Amino acid sequence: MAGAAWTTRARRAYEPAAGPTRNATAMFGPQLRARLQRPQPMLTAAPAVVLETGMAGHRMHAPTPTVQPVRGVAALLIRRPVLAYFLLAYAISWTLWLPRIATVQGWWSVAIPAWWHYLGAYGPILAALAIAWGSGGGRGVRALLGQYRPSRAPVRWLLFAIGSPLALLGLGLVAARLVDGAWPSLADVSRASDLPALALPLTLLVHICTFGIGEETGWRGFALPRLQATRTAMQATHLLALGWGIWHLPSFFENDSYATYNPLQLVGWAAGLWMGAIFLTWLYNSSRGSLLVVVLWHGLYNQFAASQASAIIPAVMTAGVILVAIVAIRLAGPQELTGLSPTAGTAQRHPVPAAAA
Repeated sequence: MAGAAWTTRARRAYEPAAGPTRNATAMFGPQLRARLQRPQPMLTAAPAVVLETGMAGHRMHAPTPTVQPVRGVAALLIRRPVLAYFLLAYAISWTLWLPRIATVQGWWSVAIPAWWHYLGAYGPILAALAIAWGSGGGRGVRALLGQYRPSRAPVRWLLFAIGSPLALLGLGLVAARLVDGAWPSLADVSRASDLPALALPLTLLVHICTFGIGEETGWRGFALPRLQATRTAMQATHLLALGWGIWHLPSFFENDSYATYNPLQLVGWAAGLWMGAIFLTWLYNSSRGSLLVVVLWHGLYNQFAASQASAIIPAVMTAGVILVAIVAIRLAGPQELTGLSPTAGTAQRHPVPAAAA
């Protein structure tokens, strides 16, 4: 009752007193009500915080704090993570290769050994870890490295990753026997031009830990899933192959193997790299996004293709990869590049790794 009496008194206090004002209100009340009931134009304004007071109908509006737009490096990490990754991978690898380039080109007298070339392989993984950390923190890094879990890789694709480079090596040895008239020395299979003389298990470990882990964590582990998120597998691979090829450019100024290419060999190298990118996309997608599979294959392939046993071996191995890539496109289809038959939609393609919990 007390509340009702207070409301009545409050209402009377706000009613106009008798006289001209009350009469004017009575006269123009219907017109005012009709005008207020007309559709009003929509006003766009920044959201406001509404603060209720003790009396109905009385509100105070506090403006929402202005959020500053993200600019600079942070904006690049958020909006263009793949572009940021490529730029950083180039910066790291090319900086690591620069001392060796200076030695080969005679810019200084410091003798940088040929094995220095292998250090540049860590540019992609360092860039991928940095961008993953910058955009997702520790969870982003765990999601990236989680692709190495052995349980993620189907057994048949692990066997393929190990067996197919060995099969290509066998074909290369047979071709070398037919062309050269003698079997290549197996000791030379373990010898790479840029490494000291080491036993085969050690040189194999070097190639897996450098061009395997160092490269594939970035190219296939970080960049490929993000490129495939908005493109077909083939379109994503074309972009990745272009960026991958640009990354190799300084090698032509510091690595003996690249520096001796004639124009025809250069075309063959570019074609091999492009088809190799298609092959690795197919292998990555088919193995459910397993970095373990593509790292093992890349390390084994580089070991045997870079061996000093015979010049016929890398030519045969490259031709084999090109052939398998063509068959993969035919069987799996350019849309998805996964498995041995075309799939509908993107259900089979490996998505961007989710942040670990």
